[in-house]
Amino acid sequence: MISIAMATYNGGKYVQLQLDSILQQTLQDFEIIVCDDCSTDNTVEILQQNAAKDPRIKVHRNETNLGFKNNFEKAMQLCSGKFIALCDQDDIWEKDHLETLLNLIGNHDIACGDAHLIGSNGEDLGQNLSDRDFMEVAPNPGLDTAYRVFFNSSCFQGASMLVRRDFLKTALPIPENVKYHDAWFAAISSFMNGLKFTFKIVTQHRRHETNASVPLKWKKIGPINIRRAPRLLDRLFWLDAIQERLSDFNANQQKFLKSAKKYYTNRLAKSRKLKNFFFRLPHYKKIYTTRSKIYLEW
Repeated sequence: MISIAMATYNGGKYVQLQLDSILQQTLQDFEIIVCDDCSTDNTVEILQQNAAKDPRIKVHRNETNLGFKNNFEKAMQLCSGKFIALCDQDDIWEKDHLETLLNLIGNHDIACGDAHLIGSNGEDLGQNLSDRDFMEVAPNPGLDTAYRVFFNSSCFQGASMLVRRDFLKTALPIPENVKYHDAWFAAISSFMNGLKFTFKIVTQHRRHETNASVPLKWKKIGPINIRRAPRLLDRLFWLDAIQERLSDFNANQQKFLKSAKKYYTNRLAKSRKLKNFFFRLPHYKKIYTTRSKIYLEW
């Protein structure tokens, strides 16, 4: 059985559409665990109406507002399935969302699909998440993913993820200082059994003014665009937490952890222009391979 962990907060405008898309899945052996984070609109009423019709839907109401990250963590901890699909309240799943990810995951910790962007009223925004994040080639599970996530950007959306429940024994609790649960999952999985990505669209991802996450700013440097890193400390928190929770690192992983720690320490010290240039130079292909097909020809 697959558990679906849904976090809700004032999602009355969209949550019924999301529930409808889940209930129409090609795979039907699932439970839906919903944690509502003290909504003040009609979200809970809609959830309870659906739960009364379908016993697979279980609604939990938080006594205090936990915030989206901790609310997702609570929902995942309440799940009982071998696999757990993370679910936003305002997206629309493709009918084969669960089937695609279950067939993809294999022996990996996480399976993740691509998403197409839609607007607040369901209008087509003409872009996939992979396009927005400039990912043209999926990284291999393992350190290839780590290079992408740590030194470029995390382009793996939680709402399009299926994770193994056993993986959460290590990944949870989400470190207090880490802002986004999905980025943390991608980071730690790259040192475990890895994340497998497909460009197949599994989610219609809605972008509107109340999204919990927003795209980062971009700037032009030479012939390429690179992402600004306003959350330098976030990467250092990932590194510390990974080293605390895992111990059996191979030589390549140990080298990566040491280099990444030095890189972000340098950036915080505002010494990146020289020292970090000499880091990026030999690792250029690993960092940017997923960004542009140009680098695959090297």
